[in-house]
Amino acid sequence: MIEDLKNIIEPATRIHNCEFWGIEVLRGKKRPTLRVFIDTKIGATIEDCENVSKDLNYEAEIDNILGDDYILEVSTPGVERKFFNTSQLHDYVGEKLKIKLKNPMNNMKNINGKLLDVVNESFFVNFNDESIELSFNDVDSCILIPDYKKLFEDKNNAK
Repeated sequence: MIEDLKNIIEPATRIHNCEFWGIEVLRGKKRPTLRVFIDTKIGATIEDCENVSKDLNYEAEIDNILGDDYILEVSTPGVERKFFNTSQLHDYVGEKLKIKLKNPMNNMKNINGKLLDVVNESFFVNFNDESIELSFNDVDSCILIPDYKKLFEDKNNAK
């Protein structure tokens, strides 16, 4: 289902010069929510989200997958962005990540560490002064831990 939705949504994001970042389908009590995340090199705007949302509202194929009663949310991944695949990590080497594993590894299910490298489908994280190799297939969630001090400094330097 996720792959089918991705194949429908990705072209709609490209039409608006946006990058498809990822999707989540949340099963609500009454109806499902389809969350679509988009980005651009300079950061997606509210207008980008609106344009993609309008196009997706006319995609009958989504109705065929989710039914005609679902909630559509289109947004950016934000500063505490969730990563959906290994290729998205390349620009974040040196940043801190919060990782939740599907299954425990060495009696650990949660890892907070600095992203050291990305090689093919693996990525390496510094955790307790050790380099740990992970595959995205073993990851339940991977979220950026933003350096707010650096973000604040970058914003002030841009003025």
